[in-house]
Amino acid sequence: MNLEDLKDRLVSDARQTWERVQDSAAYNQLRDRYENMTPAMQKLTSVGAIAFVAFAILSVPYSYYSQSQDYVGEFESKRMTIRELLKVSRESSDVPQIPQAPSMDIIRSNIENQIKSANLLPEQIKGTEVLDNNSQLVPKNLTEGVLQVSLAKLNVRQAMDLGYQLQNINPSVKLKDLVITANREDSRYFDVVYKLVALAVPEAPQIPSEPTKRSGGIRDRLKNRNTESGDE
Repeated sequence: MNLEDLKDRLVSDARQTWERVQDSAAYNQLRDRYENMTPAMQKLTSVGAIAFVAFAILSVPYSYYSQSQDYVGEFESKRMTIRELLKVSRESSDVPQIPQAPSMDIIRSNIENQIKSANLLPEQIKGTEVLDNNSQLVPKNLTEGVLQVSLAKLNVRQAMDLGYQLQNINPSVKLKDLVITANREDSRYFDVVYKLVALAVPEAPQIPSEPTKRSGGIRDRLKNRNTESGDE
């Protein structure tokens, strides 16, 4: 069917539909009422009918346009959400993995070795002590323990150097508190208390590897099948 035949068919169908409408009782009643109206009312009715038809025709593309705007807004919202998720994923992947903290005994031994290497006098070393985590800054379930290091009669340089060394003992060991007070015997020196917290870093989840028995079983079946075909 070419374009001309389709056009003729549409015109014929439209003509038949219009004839059926003219033969209907409702159309005749409306026509009689329209003819009995004054010219002003007829003009007003014609304008209203034209406006109604125009509104009906324009409402269809407008509904599609409004729906497309909703789809575009939903798409933009989801795209922004995906961008934020990708940004958070990249930022989380860039964060270095913190290793597991060693036991408190090992941390204590390392700290004592650091103090000995600082060439402090015996009266300057007050000792180390393992304490309970009573801080609200770090929850108890996220710590292995707290170690307190007490030193006396340190100068400013010694206090700074030891604090830096203790802070870098292990990535999972952090300096939580630092208390510096002037020494009672000599105000030129300071008594320093370091409090270190060992973080309880959870282990990274391990990706389960494929069982070797399965691959071995497949290889055995293939080998047996090749052997049987060779015997035949």
